[in-house]
Amino acid sequence: MQKPSASYRSLHGQAATEFLLYTAVFMLIAIAAFVVVSDLQTSEVPLQQNIVAKETGDGFVTALTLAVKGGTGFSYNYSFPKTIFARPYRMDLAGLSAQNSSIIIDFVGDYANFSYQYDVPKYSYRLSGSCLTGSSLDSTACSNVLMLNNDGENLTITQLP
Repeated sequence: MQKPSASYRSLHGQAATEFLLYTAVFMLIAIAAFVVVSDLQTSEVPLQQNIVAKETGDGFVTALTLAVKGGTGFSYNYSFPKTIFARPYRMDLAGLSAQNSSIIIDFVGDYANFSYQYDVPKYSYRLSGSCLTGSSLDSTACSNVLMLNNDGENLTITQLP
């Protein structure tokens, strides 16, 4: 048998060194990509909370509009989310009796407080029950069901206990 030449042995060492170098570069690129993606996701949390809070308010407006347009005798049970990203929120219903009927959702997010005002159809609204204290609906107080009853003159809103 012949002994391998010295250049042949050095090629094995060079291949191993190149492999380790390429592996290290690939790992650095993968770690950098992970850090960038993680940072982008963290910065999107307030945006996602903002979107979900807006959509929650839209759901209330849609339910009220449906009950008003339903006319005399229309009754509807609206189930709303108790929390947004595991945090309670508040619906201010005092604006229902104002000249320009509106409701306001207040949500305290991770990075900011969100407060949105929504216009609702002009109608005579009546709040009923012990759960709607001071024209305000606390999402975690009582149940997450609103009972809407239209008698032709008033839309009665009751949060079920």
